[in-house]
Amino acid sequence: MTVFLKNGYFVGNFFGLNDSWTKIKKEMTFLSKEQTLDLFKNSFEIIHFNEIEKDGKTGLGKMKHWHIYNVIAKKK
Repeated sequence: MTVFLKNGYFVGNFFGLNDSWTKIKKEMTFLSKEQTLDLFKNSFEIIHFNEIEKDGKTGLGKMKHWHIYNVIAKKK
């Protein structure tokens, strides 16, 4: 369980439903934009939110389709 102190920050990202890994990485979690925002709606103020969808390389140099939500949120 993660505990955030009042006025603490969350900085991270989540995989979206259009990411190509949805087909092969069954152990991973993929969220819609609404599901991602719902994680923060009651206890956080969203400072920055953006959605990235593009083709690009993984850290191992393989091509894939990326769908990512980047979030910066402040605990209320």
